[in-house]
Amino acid sequence: MTTSAALAGAVRDVRAAWRPRSTAAVAAFALAAFAPLVFGESRTADLAGGLYLAAAAVGLGLVIGVAGMPFLAQGALVAVGAVVSARLLQHGIPLAVAALAGGIAGGAAGALVGLAFGRLPRVVFAAATWIVAWTCALALQSLPWLVGGSEGLVVTAGGPTPAQHYELALALTALAALGFTALHRAPFGLALAAAREREPAARALGLPVSRLRVQSVAAAGAVAGVAGALAVHLAAVADPADYGPYLSFRLFVVVLIGGPLTALGPPLGILVLGLLSLAADALGSLEGVPAARTHTLLTSILLLAVVSLGWEGILRPARRRKARPASAAPIERVPGSLSATALEKRYGAVVAAADVSLDVEPATITALVGPNGSGKTTVLRLLAGVVEPEGGRVTGAGGATRTLQGSGVFPTLTTLEHVLVGSSGRRRDAGFFRALLATPRFRAEQAAFEAEARAVLTRFDLLAREIAGTLPAGAQRRLMLASAYATGSAVLLVDEPTAGASPTEAAGIVELLAALRSEGLGLLVVEHNLPVVRRIADRIVVLDAGTVIADGPPDAVAADPRVRAAYLGTQRL
Repeated sequence: MTTSAALAGAVRDVRAAWRPRSTAAVAAFALAAFAPLVFGESRTADLAGGLYLAAAAVGLGLVIGVAGMPFLAQGALVAVGAVVSARLLQHGIPLAVAALAGGIAGGAAGALVGLAFGRLPRVVFAAATWIVAWTCALALQSLPWLVGGSEGLVVTAGGPTPAQHYELALALTALAALGFTALHRAPFGLALAAAREREPAARALGLPVSRLRVQSVAAAGAVAGVAGALAVHLAAVADPADYGPYLSFRLFVVVLIGGPLTALGPPLGILVLGLLSLAADALGSLEGVPAARTHTLLTSILLLAVVSLGWEGILRPARRRKARPASAAPIERVPGSLSATALEKRYGAVVAAADVSLDVEPATITALVGPNGSGKTTVLRLLAGVVEPEGGRVTGAGGATRTLQGSGVFPTLTTLEHVLVGSSGRRRDAGFFRALLATPRFRAEQAAFEAEARAVLTRFDLLAREIAGTLPAGAQRRLMLASAYATGSAVLLVDEPTAGASPTEAAGIVELLAALRSEGLGLLVVEHNLPVVRRIADRIVVLDAGTVIADGPPDAVAADPRVRAAYLGTQRL
């Protein structure tokens, strides 16, 4: 692709995605650029410092909003960038190099925090990162050789004026917002959103949830590090008192106030909190209350209000416009089978699987049935690799994907986004940096996969712009199958596909499963509806107390007395 063609394609993509909100944002940034002409040097420096915090808050929005992780240590990552930059500036290193080093240090620190705590439940993650914020603050105050003690590190190097710092801060905030927007709409952001909505379902589709979360915290840390590195030059001193836990707390609150799912929400939150702080300062001066106390009290009240009222922020995500139609190539699928040999799994004294062996062949439907508690879901989890067997092994070719028992949809995602999440593992150019830079190859691949996703939705009788959480049970089941189908796996492990569906919806799902079989897929179906099993299954495997008691064609299994005894004669296959 030539440079001119690439630029023309980028312009078309921008025009397709442009909205009135985009015009308002560009106008706001353009007007903001003239602020130094209006305000004095002192006020301009204050505004520049606020914008540096706004940039750090935009990075934090990626973790809080898109990934759904309550990260309370962003101020500590700002401090890392500031200290690294201050040390380098004291040795005469140019500001550009010091800022780059601060960003690298902040990103590395963020990655370490993500690796250490990214797998924790959200409440525990919040507590752990809050401890990180306090630990960083105490380290800065207790290690005078690191930041010069109570006087801090004095930065005497020359460089940008306050007005120039203001323009740098505005540019950094704009770049952070553009990066947020690019990542939010990319497969990276969709995968993070899927994990935020239902982590087990995201993992079942093969998404590397832990790695994505580490990358999001590292990206937030890199932005925070650059912001801290530039801000410390503006302030001319790295003062430990500026990087206490309150900084992390304030950044967290402004993201929630402005809107964690939009690029402009965090800067708007900074503006709102700044205006309220001015009012609090005025009130505090009348009452003789120190400004630091009024700011802390105000921020705490705002957080309490946001949490108690379920506030989603001033700015909400805008709905995406309909994409341009494009031709869709069929999904490349490598035919394959799945085989389990002598699987063993216990939970304490309970035997969940004992010497379980079965095969799933291409173009066949194998039904796995049994009474409640017989071990069906455990066997499915063993086959999917979610649980490690204590004995035996699972082999196969072509890959396998599992759908969850119960509803496994991501409630706030559209049906189109659902299928794109499923297909993300097959993308070649969906890496973090390609998405961030929106390279021509990335945009071309994105268009192709969107066209494919629309074709898959049509194949599964679903509309592209429906919100998943609003769909009826049967449609949600079809959507789960569509997402699993989009992974390109040769084998689908389907758990209770007709659960909660009406008779009409169940009949449609049965026809869909049969059509997937005719395409050459191998399906293992766990199903409690035995009439459905007899309609679709080529082979039935019956479990009882974790043990296979029958395996064969439906008629032969139905006549087996052990099967009748397991079901207590209450149902007939």
